[in-house]
Amino acid sequence: MLRQIACLSLFALVAAPVSAQPATGMAAMQYYVGHWSCMAGGVGSPMSPGTLTATMDAGILRELVVVPARGASKAFTLVIDVTYDPKLKRYVQVSADSEANWGISYAKPWTGNTEIWFDHATSDNKPGRSILTRAASSYSFVGYPTATATKPNFKGSCKRAT
Repeated sequence: MLRQIACLSLFALVAAPVSAQPATGMAAMQYYVGHWSCMAGGVGSPMSPGTLTATMDAGILRELVVVPARGASKAFTLVIDVTYDPKLKRYVQVSADSEANWGISYAKPWTGNTEIWFDHATSDNKPGRSILTRAASSYSFVGYPTATATKPNFKGSCKRAT
C-alpha cells in the first residue's frame, strides 16, 4: 500500500532524464524538481487529483504529495526523500504518509526513461514494486502488490505544472 502511495507521490521515483546524455547519481533526480499535477488511484477505482512538489537539497530529493479531501475521502499527504548510495550503487527512498504508513524502497541506476523501484520494508509488511516511465514533461507510474506480480493494483500520471 505504501509503495502504491509512493507511486502517487511520485505520484513518483527514478530514471534518467529525457536527454541525449543520461544523468547519474542524484543528477538523474533533478528531473522531478518543480511542481506537478497528478491523477492516481487503485486499478478499477476513480482517479484522484493531487499535487507533487519536489525540491533538491544537500543531495536529497524531497517530495511532498498532497491529495485534497474529495467526497468521502479524507485529505492525504505523503512525504518522500530520495538519495543515492554510491557504495551500493542504488537509489534509496524513504516515505511516510498522513495515515502513519511508511516504507523504504530501492532502485538500481537505469538508462533510458524507465525506473523500477522495489520495496525493502513497509509498515504493512507487504513489499511490492513500482515502475515509472518518464517523458519530456510528464511521467506515469504503475504499482504492483508484490515484487513479481504481473497485475497492477495502482496507477497514475503526473504532468509538470506551468
